[in-house]
Amino acid sequence: MIAFVEGELTEKQPTQITVNVGGIGLAIHIPLSSFQALGALHSRVRVETYLHVREDVLQLYGFSTTDEKRLFEMLISLSGIGPGMALNILSGTTVADFTTAILTEDVKQLATLPKIGKKTAQRLIMELRDKMGKMDVDASDALPLAASGDQSDVTDAVLGLIALGYDQPQARQMVARITGNTEEALSAEQIIRQVLQQGGR
Repeated sequence: MIAFVEGELTEKQPTQITVNVGGIGLAIHIPLSSFQALGALHSRVRVETYLHVREDVLQLYGFSTTDEKRLFEMLISLSGIGPGMALNILSGTTVADFTTAILTEDVKQLATLPKIGKKTAQRLIMELRDKMGKMDVDASDALPLAASGDQSDVTDAVLGLIALGYDQPQARQMVARITGNTEEALSAEQIIRQVLQQGGR
């Protein structure tokens, strides 16, 4: 397993890069999100990688963050989801937005991703919801940047609900629902109060 690659970025395209590692150029397939995050040509980069092995070919996939790599590995573990489709998903969303869509069972949002229809979206929710709910991640990692409040307030609201006895995925889901339904800037206290008022269990 090649866990990561570090070297000079010698070629950069939206779907593939080449990194010079000790005089060897490694071609690495990437999602658009990683393309945007990588630096300029000839800069030194570190890319989290996954080596996909088939009978006839070895393909190296790269990611700008460990969260992207972890989501990629989770996706390709599902029946019918290959590396190409997993890259399409990562190219069409962020890890935070995808995770929130899974936890809130947002079929409509998932179905807007490249080559993901309603049936595939429903299957992704069914197969990933519990896995993502058990992931030991920072609460803020699974939430989009909220237009309805500072990210710190969103994170504080999640942590506050967990302190009140909610489990982590349930807290994320309720906060995402509240912040997604208003354009008003809400404090952590206001978010928690609305969750409690709505019964939030």
